[in-house]
Amino acid sequence: MSQSREDWLEAAWSMLGEGGVEAVRVEKLADKMGVTKGSFYWHFKNRRDLIDGLLERWFSMREELQPEFMKTYPEPEERLWKVLERLITKRSSSGQPTAIRLWAQNHPEVGAKIDAADDLRRQIFVEQFRALGFDDGEAEVRADLYMTAISAEFLYCGRLNESDRLAKAREKHDVLVKRG
Repeated sequence: MSQSREDWLEAAWSMLGEGGVEAVRVEKLADKMGVTKGSFYWHFKNRRDLIDGLLERWFSMREELQPEFMKTYPEPEERLWKVLERLITKRSSSGQPTAIRLWAQNHPEVGAKIDAADDLRRQIFVEQFRALGFDDGEAEVRADLYMTAISAEFLYCGRLNESDRLAKAREKHDVLVKRG
């Protein structure tokens, strides 16, 4: 049975969530998928090419970068909440972003890609906090804190059920978007 590039990425995404980047190995993926390693090399140059594909997959999940997201959620507070809520409910994520961020600590080129993607997200968050009436300095700090809440959510609450994760996330959201 032939596997597509997307099949390999899906299997690798799952493996990434289960065991981190170090667990994503071509041989293990091929065994899991019931195919030979040759299928892998038809779609990817090497393991690093697969990891780059996982990074691109993760970045593409950032719906707030899409124009239709802004139209669907016109209110800044709602836009911010939807990013955090979808992280928990819709993203098919069970620790993959955390695993990639941890791996990037020792791989500067991966860290640079994450930083560039985070800069785009952060700027959107700053704009939302400004729209909520915070001055530039406070909007910047709140955007940084929101980024931190998103990045740490799985580490802090990943073991909880979805309802409890949402409740804890909502508490953080409400504190960050409200004025003292």
